[in-house]
Amino acid sequence: MENSNRSNDVFSEQRPKQLPGMLNVLTILTFIGCGLTFLSTCYSFITGNDPDKQIEKLNEAREKMGDGGFGAKMIDSSIDMIQKSYENRYLLLISGLIFTILCFIGALQMRKLKKSGYYYYLIGELGPFVLMAGLFGSSFLGAFALLFGALIAIVFVVLYSTQLKYLENK
Repeated sequence: MENSNRSNDVFSEQRPKQLPGMLNVLTILTFIGCGLTFLSTCYSFITGNDPDKQIEKLNEAREKMGDGGFGAKMIDSSIDMIQKSYENRYLLLISGLIFTILCFIGALQMRKLKKSGYYYYLIGELGPFVLMAGLFGSSFLGAFALLFGALIAIVFVVLYSTQLKYLENK
C-alpha cells in the first residue's frame, strides 16, 4: 500500500504542470497585443517624421472652427502632442520596443509558470504610462489617452494577478 503511494508521487512530480486556461488565454492575448504594439510603434516612428503637415491640417481645421469651444482646445492639445511626439520620437521608439519586449518575455515566462514573468510583464505594461505621464500628462488629449490606455493595462494586470497562485518561483 505504501509503495503504491510513492509511485503515484513520483508520477505526479514527473508530469509537467498544465497551463491554466485563463493564463493561456491571457498570454495569447498578450502576444497579439505585443505584435500590434510593435507594429504601431514602428509605424508611428516612420510616419511621424513630418509633423509640419499634420500641424498645418489641424491649424486649417482650427481656423474653420474659430477660437472658442471644446474643438479648439482639442486641436491645440493635438498640436502639442504632435510636437512633443516629434521631439521625443527616438525615446518613444526605443522605450516602446523595450516595454513591448518586456511584456512578451513576461508572457513567455508565465506560460512556463514562472513568477518572474509576472514582474517582467508588470514593468512592461505599466512603465509606458509613467513615461507618457511625464511627456504628455499636461495636455488634455494626452491625459485622456493615458487614462484610456491605463484602464486596459490595469484590467490585464488584475487578471494576471489572479493567476499568481499558479506561478512558481523558479
